[in-house]
Amino acid sequence: MNRLNLLVSGVAVVLLVAAGAYSSLGYSGNDAIASHYMTKGEWSDSVCGGCHFDVYENVNNSYHVQVNMSRWSPLTNFDLETSGEEEWVKEFGMYHPGGGPLAKYGIDIDCMMCHEKYGLYDFDARAEAIANGNFANANSLAVANFSATAQTDPLHLFVYAANVLTPYPLLIVFHDAVNGAPTSCAQMCHRTDVETSAVMWADEEAFEESDAHAANGVECTACHHTEAFIITSDHQIGRGNASDSPDLPDSHYDDTMRSCDDAACHAGISHGPFADSHMEFLACEACHIPELPGGDLPGGNVLESFSWQNGEREDVYRDSDFQPALAWYNGNSGDVLPSVDTRNDTDVMVTPFNNITGTWWDAGTDPEVLANPNTSISTGDPIPVQYVKAADANGDGEVTVEEMQAYDADGDGQADYPNAVLRTVELYYQVAHSIVSSDIGLADPYTCKDCHGNESVIDWAALGYEQDPGGESSAVKSIAVTYDRPRPVEVEREPAL
Repeated sequence: MNRLNLLVSGVAVVLLVAAGAYSSLGYSGNDAIASHYMTKGEWSDSVCGGCHFDVYENVNNSYHVQVNMSRWSPLTNFDLETSGEEEWVKEFGMYHPGGGPLAKYGIDIDCMMCHEKYGLYDFDARAEAIANGNFANANSLAVANFSATAQTDPLHLFVYAANVLTPYPLLIVFHDAVNGAPTSCAQMCHRTDVETSAVMWADEEAFEESDAHAANGVECTACHHTEAFIITSDHQIGRGNASDSPDLPDSHYDDTMRSCDDAACHAGISHGPFADSHMEFLACEACHIPELPGGDLPGGNVLESFSWQNGEREDVYRDSDFQPALAWYNGNSGDVLPSVDTRNDTDVMVTPFNNITGTWWDAGTDPEVLANPNTSISTGDPIPVQYVKAADANGDGEVTVEEMQAYDADGDGQADYPNAVLRTVELYYQVAHSIVSSDIGLADPYTCKDCHGNESVIDWAALGYEQDPGGESSAVKSIAVTYDRPRPVEVEREPAL
């Protein structure tokens, strides 16, 4: 028995010594171990792929990665043909997770951009490197602080060591503390949505005060859900048929966004039979986003209008809180300018938007644009901004129609844009956040008297009505919230680690 005890003790000592050595290897950068926590910021097929089956390929095929670089936006007015792909990468690559069109520039998919849980991912360092053309080092610079912390954290040093004895159980237990589900969609990449959507999510505390979902701990992926499994997902983040989606069939995004009355959200909720009768044509957001914030917001300012007339974007911001525009919309825009539908279109609902006025030059080669430059929703043939600047013949900083139509870039004696038109278009950017409740948000949800009667805030003419369809009497009705069955349990906030 004593010999057996000695043998067991000896084996234990050897294993503990080996574990300590293994821990040191992990601390000093042993690839096989460090890759468990991606402390080098690099994907490893041999380590990561063993558990996360096909994840790398799924991510690489996701719409976040396979972005259409040539898709034109009036907000950015970037012309890929004249400026080139590399300039696109320098200007917009900071918001891209890597891979896809960025792969040939040495920027691989950066999992830590979404999955680093220490809050140490240096988004600014990555952005600066990309903007300066330092593509190869962009991802590693972003995780430098995270890497040092994760590889010296006592808890994770212990897990490194324990992996030699129990390779997977402890790893699974502690893995999410380092590389958990994404929580930084809004604070990082999507903070640019502030200028179109007036969201406060660049500051967590401010967002919780302005949005009922945020105040109750609802994470982005609760609504933008995917068909996830225990340790993998298709990474095709739910978005529905959004107007800025890549050139894929509409059906690709069907049922990828949870609706308000989804079984996991507010199934069974009722505002009473009179109000419920509106639900066939009135989006929940129309009443629950009665006001949006203006002024200086976390992450930027909200656009009221912008102009590219003189070759650089000149902005006018909303300096105070404002009411979203209500318009008909069926959720499908296609490859056109951000626009809305009409009352007689199919499957339309009254939906809230931030209405932004945009101005830019067009070559006038599209007959529809030439005939109706300010009302056509066609993207047309925008003139690159470098040519707009060059067209300023007298150098006064203002480009006129005469100057643009007479501009001759190659000096062949022929005007390049003889049909040039200056377009000023009402653009509609859908808003779906800043959801208010009776005690959270900038204002209370709309009630009958807010929409009908003498105090109505609705522009009925803009919605295609000659007058208030509800008449005066509807304004005296009240909305009572009732439930056919117990209220569904809201998504709970996960405790901080």
